Amino acid sequence: MKNEFVINQFAIARNRLLSALENVTEEAASQKPEGFNNNIHWHTGHILLVTEKFFFKVPTGASELPDLYDEYFANGTKPEDWKSEPPPLQEIIERLTSQAKRIKEIGDANLERELGSPLHFKSGLKMDTAGELANMAIYHEGVHTGYIYAMKRLVTKQTTNA
Repeated sequence: MKNEFVINQFAIARNRLLSALENVTEEAASQKPEGFNNNIHWHTGHILLVTEKFFFKVPTGASELPDLYDEYFANGTKPEDWKSEPPPLQEIIERLTSQAKRIKEIGDANLERELGSPLHFKSGLKMDTAGELANMAIYHEGVHTGYIYAMKRLVTKQTTNA
């Protein structure tokens, strides 16, 4: 039951993200509003990458994302440093949708799985199970979705005022 709640909570967060991305064009997603380090495109890819790591790669060693996603969307990256075109926003959105379906199929036993070795965060937080990582992924997705909503509002305002 507890793990079902985690999966349902994730679904709510993912639906909110996909809702935020509705009607966002590649052009709008590539704009970096003043005061921000990244753009909507980066935040979207970053959410996909981190969620993939927390739900799949760290607990199981498996991932459906090409390694190139790390080059564009890992912590510490930013659009100004991209040496080539990143995966298109629409591809990322499609992957977010298919990732949500895979996460929905995760069983209780998988979230109870102990990690091979604990994952330590700079904050001092330590994760020992896949379920703990899942909870962190939900929190992480919510934070970045908030950035997307804020940027979308600014980018839309800039476009209409131009």
